[in-house]
Amino acid sequence: MKRFLIKLLPFVLWIFLLMVVVPVAIDPYNVFHVENIRDNGIEPNKNFLKTEYVIRHPDRFDAFLFGSSRVSSIHSDRIEGYRCYNMTYSEGVPKEHLENLQVMLEHGVRPKMVLVGVDSISYMIDPAIHEDNRLRCPYPMTREEKKEFYLQYLEPIMAVESLKTTYFEPRVVAYDQKIYDVGWTLDYGVESHTDWSQAEADWTVQYANRTPQALEEIRQLKELCDANSIELVIFTNPMHVLTYEKAVENGYRDFLAGLAQVTDFYNFSGINDITTNNDNYLETSHYMPQVGDRMLDVMFKGQVDERLLAQGFGYRVTCGNCEEFLRKYVDGAGQSGDLAMNLH
Repeated sequence: MKRFLIKLLPFVLWIFLLMVVVPVAIDPYNVFHVENIRDNGIEPNKNFLKTEYVIRHPDRFDAFLFGSSRVSSIHSDRIEGYRCYNMTYSEGVPKEHLENLQVMLEHGVRPKMVLVGVDSISYMIDPAIHEDNRLRCPYPMTREEKKEFYLQYLEPIMAVESLKTTYFEPRVVAYDQKIYDVGWTLDYGVESHTDWSQAEADWTVQYANRTPQALEEIRQLKELCDANSIELVIFTNPMHVLTYEKAVENGYRDFLAGLAQVTDFYNFSGINDITTNNDNYLETSHYMPQVGDRMLDVMFKGQVDERLLAQGFGYRVTCGNCEEFLRKYVDGAGQSGDLAMNLH
């Protein structure tokens, strides 16, 4: 028996090397190297990485900006009086923001303010589809979830296949120390390579309207913030006009109407001089940092451009003025003022 075990040992070690050491060493999604990010040429699982990093450093930040990758354009370090961390992660939705804040609070993180950017993704993406997606798998809340979470990254074939991207494909985005300092943001001066003559709305076949669930998750997020004396700031992302029009065709009005019943919010979406100008967008999904700066100026400095405000950009929506807002800026979008409707 002893001789058999001795013969078996090399095979056990080989299996351990193959099944554990190799995936952990390569770690394409950076889940095993939370505090030592590697630029693998593959987008890390930012939901997990950022949440885990914040938990390990509970006193470093006192404000958090949540949202999908669209809020990556907002340089939250420009918010004066706060150490605000940009939690942006791919297809981030309210349920995940709620769970992230819950686990942060459980680990002693005590933010003064939480900001959340919402848009069509917030009510059209079912968070359940992220559970088996290595890029978007949410932060595990229980011990059993943690075991399942790490197991899906211990796949040698996946890790080895990622080496092609790491060593032979050009970097689209580089990930470095900024992901720890500010959460990573889209750089100023980035150029769009979109052929705008062929541009289409940013839409996916995975979209499915779940407005009631999304609104309930935002309501729970507000209750959690209120219970912990956290200021909650909700705002709408300024979707490119092509994506915005697609959203309106698919329930965006109902989402906004319901959102106003849950909490006040700043509106930056709609048809206005920002959303109809292609120079303000990387493509029809992501707006440029200069747009994010204007949004921060409205929310934190009260610097409102009167022409843009007349088009609904920066409009503070409440339960009391929501119907007027919807009638003027959603139902009657593009019909007031001298707004140029031609994309330029």
